[in-house]
Amino acid sequence: MMLADLEKALSLIRETLEVEPEKVGTVDAGKVFAAFLEIERAAVAGKTMFARRAAEAGEWRRQGYRNPESWVAQTTGSGLGEARNLMETAERLVSLPATSAALRRGELSAQQLQQIAATAAEKPSAEEELIAVAGRSGLKGLKDECRRVKARAMGESEARVRYEEIRKNRSLIMWTDSDGVGRVEARLTPDGLGRLMAGIQSEANAIFAEARKSGQRESPAAYAADALIAFVTGTNLTGRSASASCSGADGDGGGGSRWPRPSTTMHLRVDVAALRRGELEDGEVCEIPGVGPVPLATATNAIGEAVLRVIVTDGVDVKAVANMKRAIPARLRTALIERDPTCVVPGCHVARGLENDHYQIDFIKDGPTEMWNLCRLCHWHHLLKTHGGYAIRGGPGEWEWHAPQTEENPVLTS
Repeated sequence: MMLADLEKALSLIRETLEVEPEKVGTVDAGKVFAAFLEIERAAVAGKTMFARRAAEAGEWRRQGYRNPESWVAQTTGSGLGEARNLMETAERLVSLPATSAALRRGELSAQQLQQIAATAAEKPSAEEELIAVAGRSGLKGLKDECRRVKARAMGESEARVRYEEIRKNRSLIMWTDSDGVGRVEARLTPDGLGRLMAGIQSEANAIFAEARKSGQRESPAAYAADALIAFVTGTNLTGRSASASCSGADGDGGGGSRWPRPSTTMHLRVDVAALRRGELEDGEVCEIPGVGPVPLATATNAIGEAVLRVIVTDGVDVKAVANMKRAIPARLRTALIERDPTCVVPGCHVARGLENDHYQIDFIKDGPTEMWNLCRLCHWHHLLKTHGGYAIRGGPGEWEWHAPQTEENPVLTS
């Protein structure tokens, strides 16, 4: 009966696909899209839950495949690595009841399922919390939390061994592909990547500022590519030194650069209790924001280096630094970056180009520049809040995004 029902549902779906999308109204098209999203998640659940049982049936052996993974890869048209991940996830689900239940309810995508299953296999007690993180923080937030859970489960001694393994196998490969495109691939330690990212971002900001003056507009990725060349070679794309000081408004004279090389700062967050204890416990972190966890030894060695700004926190609390000026002082800015690493609007995970907002009492109404009155928003949500009637309420861990009462919004339609 179950198989017949599935075949009937599949037939109905295929009939729906015969309809041209252009003939469906925009409102209904949105609902159809949402329905297909639910169907996709249901298909992921069914495929994962029955993969193990299908392998037990031995069809792969009868068709002459070496193993179930090869059969799944050929049948689904996926790569062998993806098929192996599917089979591993199916095996792990047997001992993950909460994840299985969430999967049946259609709450997890394939990527979220894989992250949770792999992490909960190492630390089963984290299963339900990871499911909750997936629901409120999306895939990126889930990946970040999975890395933290694995780091805490690993233990400091094992983390140091893993770190050393990464360090010993570090590599940099450069080549030109068949289209004539220069390619770079690197394997680095997390703190090495953090330093590189901080340096390139600082250089990219300077290149962007110079390009804006001349009316040029390119993507952030393009400026990052230019910054990599400038940062490593010490010259910008004109061949001038990228580290020399500007000698004039137009950059001419003395062979100087059009901009000076900016200083770089890399953030590293570590809980003070863990730093004193020498081991991470539940809820504690030692990580480079935007990069991932690092051993506590890395934090210990990093303290005092000028290239780093080490943020030592007491649990999740970052102490406020009050200042009545609109310009945010360095200490308060550091605390704000730590507390709000991405746009605080629920569901928005933009981490670049964030803007500070006096969200409770507006600055023009004498709102103080203090931690409790500040949050970080992406440019789009800041625009909606400032000019579109939207509001951000709540606080860390409880942010709420409220739309205006009017149906039409000039910011959304402009």
